[in-house]
Amino acid sequence: MSLLFNICNTGFKTTTWLFSDRKVEGWENVPRTGPIIFISNHLSNMDPAVVASLTGRNPGFLAKEELFKFPPFGFLLRRYGAHPLRRGNSDIRALRWAIKLLSKPDGALILFPEGTRNKNADGLRKGLAGVTHIALKTRVPIVPIGLTGTDPLQNVFRVLKPSAKIRIKIGKPFNLTESVSERPSRDELEVVTTEIMVRIARLLPDSHHGHYREHMDDPFMYTEEVDSISSNAPLPSAT
Repeated sequence: MSLLFNICNTGFKTTTWLFSDRKVEGWENVPRTGPIIFISNHLSNMDPAVVASLTGRNPGFLAKEELFKFPPFGFLLRRYGAHPLRRGNSDIRALRWAIKLLSKPDGALILFPEGTRNKNADGLRKGLAGVTHIALKTRVPIVPIGLTGTDPLQNVFRVLKPSAKIRIKIGKPFNLTESVSERPSRDELEVVTTEIMVRIARLLPDSHHGHYREHMDDPFMYTEEVDSISSNAPLPSAT
């Protein structure tokens, strides 16, 4: 595991314990072993650290490439586990990096499918199809996470005093069904991505459903829960 990540993760969990009101539901749904994708809604700059603290792993992230343009900061981001992502177009290099990470026995990737922080009070933005492409290429289980209360943690220096009322719900792992084509049409890609996003939305309060408000009762046709890995021993709730 990355030394920088270990130091930052331990420090953040400590300051969160000291200064925030944090409650987590669903620890039992975090797999202890095997490759995994964690997906979450995105409210603040601190969300990657919040989600990373739940994984029990040294996860990787995809972050907009603009953050890497200042060399010292870019170096630290890479050491923390981030990889640059070119937004707005298909980024084959980022996709290959994600696939390589998830090919490792305990590889973990954190994705925020909205693509950017959501500053809209209406709730979830429309999810981007990148998460579906990665899931199709790797076929590893996905753990959905719903975050609320991290909105005040926009400044990165708030990591030193993350005072906020943070509520986290961790959903059951799921996977894409075999019925999803390896080369889906645009329409099929849209439907699968919607299902993935609804699994996040169902972990959020009604006011946060946003773009997926009309899809909350839709049946799942292309994703299914993975029972075999949800029985792993849960992570301690104090970490």
